[in-house]
Amino acid sequence: MPVYNDSRYLRQSVCSILNQSFGDFEFLIIDDGSTDGSDEIIRSFRDSRIVHKKIRHSGLAAALNSGMRNASGDWIARIDADDLSTLRRLKVQHDHLKKNPGTDVLGSWSVYFSDPDRILFQINPPADDVKIREFLELHNPINHSSVIFRKESVLKEGGYDEKFGVYEDFELWLRVKNKLSFNIIPESLVYTRQRKDSLTSLGSKNKIYNLLMKNIKDKYQLGDNPVPDESTAAKLFWIEYFYGDKSRSRKFYRPGSGLRKTIAFYNSYLPEYFFNRVKDLRLKQRIESFKLNRKQYKKELNHLLNLN
Repeated sequence: MPVYNDSRYLRQSVCSILNQSFGDFEFLIIDDGSTDGSDEIIRSFRDSRIVHKKIRHSGLAAALNSGMRNASGDWIARIDADDLSTLRRLKVQHDHLKKNPGTDVLGSWSVYFSDPDRILFQINPPADDVKIREFLELHNPINHSSVIFRKESVLKEGGYDEKFGVYEDFELWLRVKNKLSFNIIPESLVYTRQRKDSLTSLGSKNKIYNLLMKNIKDKYQLGDNPVPDESTAAKLFWIEYFYGDKSRSRKFYRPGSGLRKTIAFYNSYLPEYFFNRVKDLRLKQRIESFKLNRKQYKKELNHLLNLN
C-alpha cells in the first residue's frame, strides 16, 4: 500500500487488509513522504504483519518499486490507501492461483463508490488472457487495487516506470502483455473510491495516449496518416475520444457504428467542459450496472467502512 497524504481514508483501507480471512501475509505500507499525519495513523496499528517504511516523496511508481524491492514474499497484492478490499479477497485470489499456477497477473471485478457510501457502478472486464490483451488496446482492465502479481516476473521487466506519471500500472501491463499471463476473477473483490482529486482524475493523458497509438500502429502496421479498416478505425476513434483529441476522433467515425459510438460522436461536438462531464460519467458501466444488487453491496461496503 503506497500512501501519500491519505489520512482521511487510510484507517479504513488498512483495516480492510488486517481483517482478511486469509491472514498469512506481510503488509508493506510505503509512506511516500506524507505531511498530513498519515504516518501517525500507520504507527497506531499494533499488528506484527505491518512493515512501515517512510521514504522521501518520490511519486507513486517509485513508492511501488520500493515496496516490491523490500517485499519478502513471491507475490505482490496491491491496494491503494483510499480503496477497500473485501474480507475474502486474498483467500479467493490465493485459491485461484493455486488452481492456475501459470497465472502471472490476477485482478478482479470492482464496485465503484463515492463518499460516504453511495454505490455507483460495477466494472466487470473480461476474465481470460486473450480478451484481457485485446482490452488493453484501449483501457486498463486490471483494477490496480485488485491486482496480485508474481514479483520476480514484474521486477525482471523493470517494474513500474517512475518517469511515466499517472497510468503507471496501465503502462506496465502494456509493456508486459506479451510476456506474462493474465486472468481476472469475475467477482467484485474491491471497492474503489471515486474521487475528483485522485491522481488519475487530475493527471495528463498524453503519455498513455502516445503509448496506445504506438501500440495500435505497430500492431496493425499503420503509418502516420492511417486509412484503417472498420475494426481498426473503431479502436482509433475510442483512443482519440478518451485520451487524445475529440475533434480527431470524428475522422474515425463510421455511420452505423452503433448507438454508443454515435452518442460519443455527437458528444465530441460539445464544449470541452460538457464533453468531459459526459465522458467521465461512465455511462456504459452505469447502464450495465442497472440491475446491480445495490443493497447487498452497500451492506458490505458499510461493514468495511466501519471495521476496527
